[in-house]
Formats: sequence, C-alpha cells, structure tokens
Amino acid sequence: MKRIQKYLLSALMISIILLFIASYYFSSLVLYPTVKCNLEHHVYCNGPSELGLEFQEVEIKTEDKLNLVSYWIPTKNAKATILLVHGHGGQRNEGLRFAKSLHNAGYNLLLLSLRRNHGGFASMGFHEQKDVEAALSFLKANGYNKIGIFGFSMGSATSIIAMADHPEIQAGIFSSGYGSAIDVLVESANRDFGIPYYPLIPLVKLALNFRGDMDIDSVRPIDKIASISPRPIAIFHCTKDDYVDYHHALDLFAKAGEPKSLWSPECNRHERLWNFAPKVAESRAVGFFQKYLR
Repeated sequence: MKRIQKYLLSALMISIILLFIASYYFSSLVLYPTVKCNLEHHVYCNGPSELGLEFQEVEIKTEDKLNLVSYWIPTKNAKATILLVHGHGGQRNEGLRFAKSLHNAGYNLLLLSLRRNHGGFASMGFHEQKDVEAALSFLKANGYNKIGIFGFSMGSATSIIAMADHPEIQAGIFSSGYGSAIDVLVESANRDFGIPYYPLIPLVKLALNFRGDMDIDSVRPIDKIASISPRPIAIFHCTKDDYVDYHHALDLFAKAGEPKSLWSPECNRHERLWNFAPKVAESRAVGFFQKYLR
C-alpha cells in the first residue's frame, strides 16, 4: 500500500511539474511570437519603397521607454491621417498591402511598429494600448488631428479598445479581430493542440498575467466597441478564417453601434482578405475612409 501511495504521489508531482512547464511554454508562444515577414501573407517585405512610396522612419517613444521605429508615409494636401496597427507576430509592413491605395486617395499613413519588435513582448492588446497612445501623441504633436485607424488581427483588437478610449479617432476599420483575447487563445489551444480548458488554461492565464504584468481577461474589445458609436466603424473578416473564428466578427458587429458595416468574403486564411480579393479590399477600405474621414 505504501509503495502504491508513493507511486501515486510521484505521479502527482510529475503531473504538476509538467503542467507548469506547459503553462510556461504556451505563455511564451503568446508573449514572444516569432516575428517575420511572410511573403505569402504580407506580400511586401522590403518596405514602402517596394511600392514606390516615399517615406521616413520615425521614432515613437512609449510611456514605458520603448522606441517604436515606424513608417511615416506623407502625402501632399492630405485629407487626414490613418494609423495602421499590425498583428501578433507581425511587423509594420503588414499594412503595406493597403498603403498604395490609401496614399493615392489622399491620406498620410503611419504604419506603427508595435513593442514586440522593439525589446518588448506581445500582450494581445493589453500593453499595445501604450503604443497606440504614443502614436496618437506623435501625430497630434505634429499637427495631425484628423485621424483614422486601421487594425489587423491583434492590431484590430487593440484598435477597437483604443478608438473607444480616444474620441479623437474619427473612423476605424477592424480587420480579422477578436472579441476577447482569452477566448481566441482558448479556441486556438483546443483547435491546434487539442487542449481542453482545464487544467492547463487557468495556469497559462496565471503565467501570462505574471510574466506579462497584465490582466489577459481584461482584453475584451467586445465590451468596448459599442461606446465608439456614433463614430463609424467597419469590420472585415474571412468567413472561414483559420485562426480567429468568424463568430468574433459577428459578435463584434452585433455589439457595435451605428454607423457600421461588415465585409465577410469567403476566404479561409487568417488576415488575408487583401490577398483573396485585392481590388475589392482596397475599394472597400478607401471608400470607407473617403466617406467618413475627410
């Protein structure tokens, strides 16, 4: 009997240790994603010059002392300025797919480089709020007060929260975003690794909150989007998105106030609406901002 108890205790201890190792591993996937430009996804990996756009690299300093080196693409006699916010594991080049058409339509563009690319870590939209706030301060300090926002994936979630909290953002497009950070992580863990919620996910949440000095449960654009109204928003989302399920777009759209619109093409890869239908995607983005940001 004592031998059995000893074996059971050893098995329990090993299970606990393995759970903590796994929670550390999965929290690291969230906090420290591999950052790279994927030609199949992002298309333009060599900067704005690849599109024939003149640009400057500008330094945007956050309140926690990170220096975000971002792309500034000005245009003459600009109608307004659009802040583009990339996704988890992405870079400032993610918005370049839309840059040429938006620039030609008369908008200055600031392609923000988020903290993961500058000595920080990703936080699914929690600490990235500081990055957007720093970008807004940069724009206003330089006299650009008519501002729109265009977010992609995690950048979309970040942009929803930022627009709700910053009335100076006059119009926003949210592409492939999620209503709740923890919900999309739980869905991803189950889909990609077959991991149920218990017992691992609560430990992953603890690891994320401790290591990232954050509250992952508080990253809930679904709770913020209604307060954006009456400022206009548009939601873009593939109906068969293979990472952020389409229900997130439907949930966000249902909660949002007017004016609002939803474009949901039949594409099946995460954040590849432009790649699926470039001309339609550009036309919808340009048309939205021409209508509401002028």
